[in-house]
Amino acid sequence: MDAKTEMTGSAASTRVLSLAEVDLRPTGPVHPSPADWADQVLYFLLPDRFSDGREADRPLFNANDADASRPKSLSEWMKSGCSYQGGNIRGIEQKLDYLKGLGVTTLWIGPVWKQRADLETYHGYGVQDFLDVEPRLGTKQELRSLVDAAHARGMYVLLDVIYNHTGNNWFYDNNGAATDTMPYRAEPPYPFKGWRSKTGECVERITDPDDGVWPVELQNPEWYTRAGSIQNWDHPGKELAADAEFRRGDFGNLKDLELDKGEVLDGLIKAYQYWIAFSDCDGFRIDTVKHVPPEISAIFCHNVRSFARQIGKTNFLLLGEVTGAPSLVRNYVDPKGPNLDAVLDIESAPRRLGDMVKGLTPPAEFFDHFGGLDEMGDVRKIGRHHVSVLDDHDMVWRDGKHRFAWNNESGNGHLQNAHAVGVQLTTPGIPCIYYGTEQCFTGSESMHDESVEPREEGRVPMADRYVRESMFGGSFGAFATSGCHFFDPNHPTFLRIAAIARLRNREDGVGQALRRGELFVRETKAPEDEEQDFHGPKPGQVVAWSRIFEETAVIVTLNTHGLEPRSAEVTVDATLHPEGSSVRVLYRGDWDDDQLRRGKVTQTLPVTHYPGGRATVTVELPPAGMAILC
Repeated sequence: MDAKTEMTGSAASTRVLSLAEVDLRPTGPVHPSPADWADQVLYFLLPDRFSDGREADRPLFNANDADASRPKSLSEWMKSGCSYQGGNIRGIEQKLDYLKGLGVTTLWIGPVWKQRADLETYHGYGVQDFLDVEPRLGTKQELRSLVDAAHARGMYVLLDVIYNHTGNNWFYDNNGAATDTMPYRAEPPYPFKGWRSKTGECVERITDPDDGVWPVELQNPEWYTRAGSIQNWDHPGKELAADAEFRRGDFGNLKDLELDKGEVLDGLIKAYQYWIAFSDCDGFRIDTVKHVPPEISAIFCHNVRSFARQIGKTNFLLLGEVTGAPSLVRNYVDPKGPNLDAVLDIESAPRRLGDMVKGLTPPAEFFDHFGGLDEMGDVRKIGRHHVSVLDDHDMVWRDGKHRFAWNNESGNGHLQNAHAVGVQLTTPGIPCIYYGTEQCFTGSESMHDESVEPREEGRVPMADRYVRESMFGGSFGAFATSGCHFFDPNHPTFLRIAAIARLRNREDGVGQALRRGELFVRETKAPEDEEQDFHGPKPGQVVAWSRIFEETAVIVTLNTHGLEPRSAEVTVDATLHPEGSSVRVLYRGDWDDDQLRRGKVTQTLPVTHYPGGRATVTVELPPAGMAILC
């Protein structure tokens, strides 16, 4: 087969098969970068699970009649979670107005790159062709159309990229037998057996675009470490070493690339430079960065960033997934360095956030993250170098795969879920909402029926599926449903997130304070306190913090008790709130739907001054309630 280009399909679109033929000229106008990514609200979705654009043909989920949407067979529902659901790129474009109404300003779209035709890697992280779009999701032109449509609405797009590994595209030689995986060994490289054909067989030669791997340069066994699958995912003592097992081994059966070789790294860089020029995307979320040495990551980031600047994207975002201890993460993101611009804050912060909101732990455990006292240093304190996360598609930080809203029997789950996102929107960092959170999805591996599908080595097989529900009406719908969709802009969680995001996105001092203001945790005094003095926040009480930017102070108060109302006197800045002044109520979680949509309620609270200079406001909140004041 000609390694240059091939005409495929009735539309005769050109498919690039070699890096030598890649055209790095932009395919259209280049959209400028945002001035500051700290101004953005991210929304992460998996293309296969989000929308197919045909929701009008299906009913909206009715929580009061959930049985009407139950599948005929629980076993079929479970099984379907491991395969493609049918979401696509066109569906995402059709939902841009829904997302804009939520307050989203940037889409983070899960990988759209071509996967193996014979495998169900619906998640997109098993790339078979780095220069093409997965046909089950759409076409290259549809990707460009989506990005253009987002830009027309004032939104930005991050594409999810992988350069640490490829898909399960070839076989090891295990004493003459072809096998997907081998146990890890440092040296020598395992022998190569053959390429995986489009039907999953081992073949010597690649004769079809669905065979093996593309572009053609990747059809070289010497481009892979061939060290077998990672067993030691942390390798204590070698966290920064290039030869650590977790940096040289395969990610399960996803084959590790030998990035120490310049031609391999250069090839992957060129592939993703191509996608910047073709799609006009605004940044990358980079997968499995921990498995790449920091110095290799820095080279990748420098070359991608430089290319983006050359074509007019002066602030192209490079956001990395770095799992592990803060001391490791800090080596990949430095406000003054050439590596990542920001990291996903996914190690301990999501757990601390969730526990604080539910009143399970002292709030200081969450807020201390922003003090620059741990090994992440000033990364969180600055607020533009970390992305805050509540839920995502992996849930690596939780014991068992489940969303934040799972197993909430308080009766106030919609409020608590919305206000957990509200904490993200009102504390330092770039907030990221995981798809379905705004509809209060409750996915959990506890939904797994072991009588249908037994555990494997003590674990629920493919447990990730349960937090990757279909949102548009596929066979693996949220809440164990099928055939109904969940795009409800009147959902109580959606309305509250949208109301808070509207404040954050404002151009005035309120918005500036919520996005860039300095964080101050406020002392409180509650009726249930035994002591008389003001004190730092306690679990199960009203927690309060301020964001102050220049002369504007925004005060956020949250009831961390999910079952009972709480009130408290909250300390405020006495200089910005002088004697005789009052604060306006910008948001309350117990407003009705119309008040939430309008966001304009004439309500004020008086400021009380004490001898000695303390100034306070008194708030009363329902269970899991939140109020925002200025």
